[in-house]
Amino acid sequence: MSTQETQPKRGLPRWFKALTITLLVLANIAVLGLLWIFNVGQGALAEADRDDEVTDVLDQSTGDLTFLVIGSDTREGLEDLKNFGSAGGERGDVIMLVKANRDGSMQMLSIPRDLWVDIPGRGKDKINAAYAYGGSTLMVQTIKQNLGLEINHYVEVDFVGFMEMIDEIGGIEMYFPYAARDSSSGLNVEAGEQVLDGETALAYARSRKYQEYQNGSWVSVDADDIGRTQRQQEVVRAIMSALKTPGSITEAGDIANSLARHMTIDGFLAEASVAQLAWDFRGIIGGNIDGATLPVVGGTEGGASVVYRNDPAAATMIQNFNTGQPLAQEAVRVQVLNGNGIPGAAADMAQELESLGFVVVSLGDADQSYATTTVLVGDPDAGSLIVSQLGFGEVVAGSVDNSVDAVVIVGGDAA
Repeated sequence: MSTQETQPKRGLPRWFKALTITLLVLANIAVLGLLWIFNVGQGALAEADRDDEVTDVLDQSTGDLTFLVIGSDTREGLEDLKNFGSAGGERGDVIMLVKANRDGSMQMLSIPRDLWVDIPGRGKDKINAAYAYGGSTLMVQTIKQNLGLEINHYVEVDFVGFMEMIDEIGGIEMYFPYAARDSSSGLNVEAGEQVLDGETALAYARSRKYQEYQNGSWVSVDADDIGRTQRQQEVVRAIMSALKTPGSITEAGDIANSLARHMTIDGFLAEASVAQLAWDFRGIIGGNIDGATLPVVGGTEGGASVVYRNDPAAATMIQNFNTGQPLAQEAVRVQVLNGNGIPGAAADMAQELESLGFVVVSLGDADQSYATTTVLVGDPDAGSLIVSQLGFGEVVAGSVDNSVDAVVIVGGDAA
């Protein structure tokens, strides 16, 4: 770990503090993102570990910036927690490419850790094995070779940093349409609006055996690596929402320091001017994150489950990420649930949504009554689009099945 001497600086304006802490956390699984450390009041790059070796394989850029963000699965510091296994065999548990565009937009491309790729010097294997074989340098080389994308910075955060940061901001709010569990990750939450602490948020983000309690029994829902990447992105958006609160802004220094103790950044980022980066990308503070998972198909290699790139969809998404275009341009898929008890309400809503260009995947009944039509989404943009087209309703962030982009629960206001 390196340290740098700093000169005292004047107090910073509120907008600058808000911008800087937002940039800190824009793409973490819980603060995986433009993850440099800004020590509020001094502007110092603080306690993060520095990785100078990875700089040899990074691309320098004066334009848009692409960050490779790794959530390390090291169990160090988690000995007292259940469901986290042993401390050995460290790999890249979360793999995200985060692109900050100077026009104020941000993109987040999740890469399934079971993606079957060619690892330089090692042959074919799952992509997260690159981290185990050669650390940050080999991981960057592997992604650049297989996806053909430029990578400007490297950021790594471990599980403990994830949990501490969530706890520093007072937890994150998420909505669950049903009670949910995963005995492997330790997840166990009730239905409805919930505030997740760091440990529970981590269990949700790591879940690969996700189950919901539907109609009197536990049902597996998106219980795979693809569903897992979607849950990680939902956590990112929930963190973004929490960080916009005044309390989080005033506690920016504590949040940054919690993260820094469990973070590694590349040498270029360690030496960058945080003030200049914050100014260059100031438009991001009010923007939304365009998030998607690389399209894949399942298969097996040597008896183990893997996923392969699903081209041409994967190639198109990579190209869109590279050029700053929307990652997915398909029609919004919705599930419609009757939440007001009026016979035919769900069918009527489905007909209306289809006339507006949405794709209705299925109909059903909600498990409770709703006074207001509620649009449950992982991606706020999809929810905002539906509400604006309908002219009524409210958007609620939460967990939705991978087969749909939103769940429209018809409330009493739709009568």
